[in-house]
Amino acid sequence: MVFFSAAVAPSAFGVLPTRQLAGTMVNSVLGKLEWWGVVCGLLLIGIQIGMVIRARAFTTWVGRLSIGLPVAMTLAAAVSKFVVSRELAAIRAKLGPLLESLPLDDPTRLTFATWHQYSVWLMGFSILAAAALIVLNQVWLNPARPGGGVSEDNT
Repeated sequence: MVFFSAAVAPSAFGVLPTRQLAGTMVNSVLGKLEWWGVVCGLLLIGIQIGMVIRARAFTTWVGRLSIGLPVAMTLAAAVSKFVVSRELAAIRAKLGPLLESLPLDDPTRLTFATWHQYSVWLMGFSILAAAALIVLNQVWLNPARPGGGVSEDNT
């Protein structure tokens, strides 16, 4: 997701000859990324449940958060795929290249911009949640780390 946001999307809009072509390419890559987010998210939920059980942290805030974060990330990917991207695609299908020529205050263009912002927020949330999950796993759930694993002191 970070690579997509920092490299793929800006490169497409910077290199391809039209914004419509760049948008089509970015949308194609994003669709695949969203599917991977859902599939990997489901796998990550299972892995986190195993880690929480292993750390005996199921009833702690650490355990709940380490399962809740991938659940929220998976839901964000699903909402992005099945709600936000669908709305953006419908607007693109309706207007095609005319979307870019609409005035900035046109209601359809504003609606598109709003849905696009939702997409950015969902991806940004998932990136931040993934970073938090990495820290959580390394600091509290890693039994191999000295002092790692959940104990009565950090529940």
